[in-house]
Amino acid sequence: MDDRTLLNTAARLIAEKKGERIVAIDLREDSMPTSFFLIAEADNPVHVKAILSHLMAEIPRRALHREGLTERRWAVLDYGDVVVHVFQKDAREFYDLESLWSDRIMNDDAFGNGAPPAAPIDDTPTAG
Repeated sequence: MDDRTLLNTAARLIAEKKGERIVAIDLREDSMPTSFFLIAEADNPVHVKAILSHLMAEIPRRALHREGLTERRWAVLDYGDVVVHVFQKDAREFYDLESLWSDRIMNDDAFGNGAPPAAPIDDTPTAG
């Protein structure tokens, strides 16, 4: 599974579990050891766990690194070129990762604010 397919698959799987505010950040031109961040939020720790469990069950490869699975306030699944962040709402607001790379946020029209994407993620950065 290539990184773009993984990115789109993870976004779809998060949406299936009602993850909200799904955002992809293109880091390929930055000095980051990954190509993409996929960020989403959940209502509570049980919701975070449901999203993570769904991702780990449905993505055919194992994450290279997993963090926050016990606390479930901010959990990370690192697949190498794609790193998935699932936050509880208050943690997402506090850490505000999107503001660090606001010029690298990918077109998220396909997400429909938590609905399954109708089309693959457009990797044209939004104007900002």
